[in-house]
Amino acid sequence: MHMPDGVLDPVTLSVAGAASAGAIAWSVRELRRGDARWGLAVGGAGIVLLAHLADMPLYGPYTAHLIGGTLLAVALGPWLAMLTMAAVLALEAVGWGDGGVSALGVNVLVMGVVGVLAGYGVYRGALAVLAGWRGADAGAPTSWWRVPASALGAWASVMASALTLTVVSIVGGGAGLVLGEVVAPHAAWGAMEAAVTSALVAIGVAWSRAAHVRAARAVALTEAESALDGTAAQVS
Repeated sequence: MHMPDGVLDPVTLSVAGAASAGAIAWSVRELRRGDARWGLAVGGAGIVLLAHLADMPLYGPYTAHLIGGTLLAVALGPWLAMLTMAAVLALEAVGWGDGGVSALGVNVLVMGVVGVLAGYGVYRGALAVLAGWRGADAGAPTSWWRVPASALGAWASVMASALTLTVVSIVGGGAGLVLGEVVAPHAAWGAMEAAVTSALVAIGVAWSRAAHVRAARAVALTEAESALDGTAAQVS
């Protein structure tokens, strides 16, 4: 999905670059209002970078790798996820030549902006529907409902990125990219993205539930010890 140099016209590259820069600037503005988890962002960037270097076969001549935008958004929130994706894509373009440097704005727009926002929007929408249906906080760190919601978000993220890439390519004069030829391989790619993302979210939920149980046991133990101390004091 990485757009190389020399495919799109300068006007399209400039417009996409301006849109990406505006989105990143807005992300920075939003992050100033809260506490950003920069340490987790660095770890997430490393995971996504490794995932981008590992292509997997889909079918026929098609291969794909995990994009990771929805996974980052679930873990970090959409604004820090956008910054993290932009940093990863810039490093790939400059360090590995994976995606053109002049086309960096396009790649950030496709995967780092549209992909992240679409995936996170579907994820949050699914949680809202589930919360209304179940009458509980489906988005809680210990809720298993986050797993299917993240799968839907991840699949939607890939499809939204693929559609954006197709439109930008057509507008910018890219040859050989037809919407009908994009849908099938990217739907399969989205299924792979959904499976990996939901599996990692499931691990996170299991970890949160185990931590919650440990914390509850610690509180119960402390209360029991306090009760025993009080009883002993009364006896003496």
